[in-house]
Amino acid sequence: MKLLDLNVGIKLDNTKQVLDFIKSENAEICTFQEAMNAVDDSCFEVFKSKNDIVKLEEYKYNEFAPLFIADGITKNNVVVRDFGGKAEQGSLIVSKYKIKEHYNQFYYNDYKYEYDATYFREKDWCRSIQNAILEIDGKEIQIINVHGIWNKDKIGDERTINQSKFILSKIRKDIPVIVVGDFNLLPSTESIKILNNELINLIDKYDIKSTRPNFDDGLDNGNIVCDYIFVNDKVKVNSFKVINTDISDHLPLLLDFDIKED
Repeated sequence: MKLLDLNVGIKLDNTKQVLDFIKSENAEICTFQEAMNAVDDSCFEVFKSKNDIVKLEEYKYNEFAPLFIADGITKNNVVVRDFGGKAEQGSLIVSKYKIKEHYNQFYYNDYKYEYDATYFREKDWCRSIQNAILEIDGKEIQIINVHGIWNKDKIGDERTINQSKFILSKIRKDIPVIVVGDFNLLPSTESIKILNNELINLIDKYDIKSTRPNFDDGLDNGNIVCDYIFVNDKVKVNSFKVINTDISDHLPLLLDFDIKED
């Protein structure tokens, strides 16, 4: 079976391309970061990625883990991005398999009712993990979807070290586990090494050199690794690759796997 992961990119009007890509890969499980849930019908189409993805008939089950709700993004009391109505941003799982349990677990600040980006570079905003238990052929598997703390140059700090420790504290020891997402961290950071001590890092194992296309948007630079898939020893990895495409400012990660027999 396959798991597809992608940060769909809040800055991009790319929902049609993303939907076409999801259909073409036909993975059984898909995880996304920066998915936008339009709460108001008046929201602009670009901010309806979650609404559109969950309409895909191939995926019977879905869960959304919102981080904030707002009418738009402000900076120094000026609106720099208007959503056209209230919308939430967060992490999304869609699945052909039943999602038995689902939790939106905050570890850095709490769900916000507005979004002010004035001090984003210094403080970031709020962060959670999307923690789900899926049932596959009578067996459980844990999927943890991460959109990690933004930090300058993606070198990590005390907050991201605590983030890694929080993730590990939520991992089940008795079932297969896949931890996936945009960690906003380079492979050499102490925060990633903490996860490497407990899990198998497929970015390292498959010698992946980049999970982002080449760009410079004034906030981030591309052509680096900051997206990851980790597994525990109860997951059998058949193949893993990063797909070169321009549908987002992140590249999709595709894992082909099975649950190991007891």
